[in-house]
Amino acid sequence: TSRGHGLRPGQRQAGAAPPQAERVLRALAQEPKLSIFAQDDWRKVAVEDVARALGAEGPQRELLAMAVFSGTAQACLQGSYWAPSFGAPGADKVDCGHCARPVSCLYRPSRMPQQGQFKARGGEQAPFLRCEANQSPLDVAARILQTSVRDRHIAVVRFSGARDLRNESSRYWHCTDDDVFLRTSYFQAFERMEGDLNCSVRDAIGEGGLVYTSGVGVLRGKIQDGSPWYREPAHVDVLWVGVPPHARRGDVAVGHEDWYAADEDRAAMVGVLDLAFAWAAARGADTIVLPPVGCDAGGCSHPPLGVASAINEVAQRYRAYLPQVIVASNHTAHCGAEWWGRFDDVLRNRRDKPDPLVLVPPAVLPPYFLVKKDPVALLEK
Repeated sequence: TSRGHGLRPGQRQAGAAPPQAERVLRALAQEPKLSIFAQDDWRKVAVEDVARALGAEGPQRELLAMAVFSGTAQACLQGSYWAPSFGAPGADKVDCGHCARPVSCLYRPSRMPQQGQFKARGGEQAPFLRCEANQSPLDVAARILQTSVRDRHIAVVRFSGARDLRNESSRYWHCTDDDVFLRTSYFQAFERMEGDLNCSVRDAIGEGGLVYTSGVGVLRGKIQDGSPWYREPAHVDVLWVGVPPHARRGDVAVGHEDWYAADEDRAAMVGVLDLAFAWAAARGADTIVLPPVGCDAGGCSHPPLGVASAINEVAQRYRAYLPQVIVASNHTAHCGAEWWGRFDDVLRNRRDKPDPLVLVPPAVLPPYFLVKKDPVALLEK
C-alpha cells in the first residue's frame, strides 16, 4: 500500500487510470479552465493543452500532473500510445508492450561490487564531467539515447531524505519533482518494490541502501514542452539513494557557506555517491546522470560547492569505468546562472575548500575630531 497521492496494487482494472487520480481528475474537471482533462483516455490529452495548463497554479497544477501521470499509466497498462500526441499531424501509434515492469534490487552499504564486475571503458583518461542547467536528468538521458549512434547504457540517480516519510508513497502531483513517476514506467516498479526488495522501502533507504531499478521506460518528454510522447521509448536504470537531510555549512563570515563545515558530513555524501557510482559501473552503465544531490531539494540541504567537490572526487575514482558524468537539474533552487557557474567550476576543475577569508579588525579611531589649523595659525607656530 501507499500513502498520500499513491497507487494501491490490485485495485484497478487493466487500462484504467488509478482510482484515486481518476476521482480527483473527474472532480476537478468540472472547472471551466480544466475541461481539457474531462475524458476517459488520458493518453489523448494534447501537447498544446498540457503546455498551456502549465501556467496554472495550486490545485490546477496538481491536476495537470495527475493527468500526465494517468496517461502514462494507461500507456503502460494498455501497451500503446500516440507520438508525439494523439491527433497530431503524422502521429504514429507506438507499441510499448515490450516495456516490461521494471525490477528493483537492494544493495546495502556493506555490499560493494567485486573488482571483477567492473569493465574498463576508454582507458584512464579524465572523466567527461559537465553540467546541464534547466534540464532534468531524465531529459539528458533520453536525449543521449535518442541521438547516439551506438548502444548506450545510462544510469540516472534520484535521491530523497534518508528518513523522509514520503519515501513510502508514490507521488504524482508535482510537475517537476515527481517527473520520474509522471513520465516513465517507474511507478510500476514502485508498486511492487517491497516485494522485490524483501523489506520495506523505508528501511532500505533509511539504512543507507541503494535501490537499483533496471529497465525503466522513459515514454514522454518534459512537461514544459507539453510532455510529448517519444516515438522510440528510451530505457534507463534508476538508482535511488537516501541522503542525510541536513549538513552543517561553513561560516558565512569566512566565505565557507557553500562548503561542508564538518568532515564527517562530507564523508557521508562521498559514501552515498560511491555506492551509486560503484553499482552503476558494475551493472554495465557507461554514463551516469545525477542531480546536485542533496542541494536544497528533496527535503535535503547540503552545501552545493561541497557536493560538487564530492562528485568530482568519486568521478575520478571511477574514471576508467564511467567515462561520462553529467549533473543536471531543472529545480527552481538551481535555476540561477551564478549558482551553476560556481558549481560547474568546482565540479570540473576539482577545486577544494578555499582558505578562510582573513578578517581585518576595524581601525580604532580617536574619540575626537582633528581640526585643521588655518594658514595664519601655522605661521604663528
